[in-house]
Amino acid sequence: MEIAGIPTVEMLYADQANFFRNVALTNGCPNIRCVAVPRIGTPAEMVAQYYDKIVKALTDPLTAKEKESGLYSPPAPPRVLFEGTGDESQDFLQQTVLIENCRQCPIAKYTDGLPVIIPTEEKVAAMLTGTSHKATEQVVRPFGSPANPAFGMAETAPGALITYANQYSSTVEKVAVCAVMAGCKPQYMPAALAMAVLGGASTNCPGTSSMVATWVVVSGPYAKEIGMNPGHESMDIGNMANMTLGRVGCLMTVNFGGCITGAVRSDSGNPVHSVCFPEDADGLPQGWVGLNEESTYYDSTAKKNVNYTAKDSVIGKLGAQWFGMNWSTYPGYFRTMNTGQMGIARMLGVAGKPGNYNWMEYVLPRYIQAQTGVGGITFLLHSNLAQLMYQAGFKTKDSIYKWMWDNYFITVTQHYNTGLWEFPYDDGRAIEPTSGKSWNDLLKTDPNYKLHALGGSNYASNCVIIGDSFADEHYYLLPSGRPGVTSIDKWR
Repeated sequence: MEIAGIPTVEMLYADQANFFRNVALTNGCPNIRCVAVPRIGTPAEMVAQYYDKIVKALTDPLTAKEKESGLYSPPAPPRVLFEGTGDESQDFLQQTVLIENCRQCPIAKYTDGLPVIIPTEEKVAAMLTGTSHKATEQVVRPFGSPANPAFGMAETAPGALITYANQYSSTVEKVAVCAVMAGCKPQYMPAALAMAVLGGASTNCPGTSSMVATWVVVSGPYAKEIGMNPGHESMDIGNMANMTLGRVGCLMTVNFGGCITGAVRSDSGNPVHSVCFPEDADGLPQGWVGLNEESTYYDSTAKKNVNYTAKDSVIGKLGAQWFGMNWSTYPGYFRTMNTGQMGIARMLGVAGKPGNYNWMEYVLPRYIQAQTGVGGITFLLHSNLAQLMYQAGFKTKDSIYKWMWDNYFITVTQHYNTGLWEFPYDDGRAIEPTSGKSWNDLLKTDPNYKLHALGGSNYASNCVIIGDSFADEHYYLLPSGRPGVTSIDKWR
């Protein structure tokens, strides 16, 4: 059965097949059978397109090739990829492959599609002066991680190898190559290496694609050291450190993870549109701390999580699979709220009544209504909006997180009526942590059971980062929880 006007299932979902083949390759079943399943049409139309193929795939005897097993061990790539003139090297690095999912469009194999700096021996050697680590040293996790019995995970020691798609790993020199290609300066190398620990601009391909950028934030003294722009239009063009560090993560994603657009799906954000910006430490209200001091690392000797200090520099990554939401309405709305004028004052019911008001009371109900989910969020705020929160009584970031946790709820029925049930909760069979019941049992026995809408199971999974965007009363709200963070200083 064919549905008129719709391309073939094979054309639309070849990326899904690539996704599963790469997962199978990584997990020891390199030649798994894949059947593309359509997502468009009535149930009968969809089943008709794949039912016979599923039966055949399940019942046909395995071939000798399909019986092969074992974990995939990637061949070591050559250290020198190409020799030639500068122009010839540029042509080589910008060569393309035709990708079916892009309707046979050409996609770059080694770059983000833009010209790059050719990584010659001399340029890579100069880049390596930005770190004390040896070129041949592999990129590993600087800290271990505690045991997590709930997920069957044992404690890990520092030094675990960072792997990307298909078990590829990286060395300090390979990161330096990407840093040269991106246009970085040697003093940016510690941040580039920390970004490699976080998986580059994207985590590990394959994953879920997105049109939205991956957000990378630098917090701590290092940002000033290398001259990052924390102020006006920090996510726009112009600043070399911001721009090139955003790009180096993209090139790692392509070259370490093999995330070629349309061939292998990237994870938690579009790696080629990634942005890197510093937290605006000078814009923090009095008593507020930066992302560095809010973040922890695992001390394997003390067997506990320890907070970074104000002297420590870290890099954090926000998987931006979802849109950064912004309901700032028109210019002047937040600015005039405390005077009792204009739209937000009317929406908050304080029109004509000057005072110090909490603008998040306007934003968060709209966010929750749009999401109807549970989990942590990250606010990226202009310092002016942070000052308004301070004036409203929030003398620490932590007080904002607790307020969000204590005041915003949804019922389990509301949560059930979203798409966030079958997939993350094993079709409702998983245990809801605050009640101890399965999600299905909770829905049956207490359909009005309240769930914390913001923070999931812990208020501290919410986050506020102070950073400029493009206006003096602007914010982004990212439903991605708290950023994953790692140390920059470990790579100096």
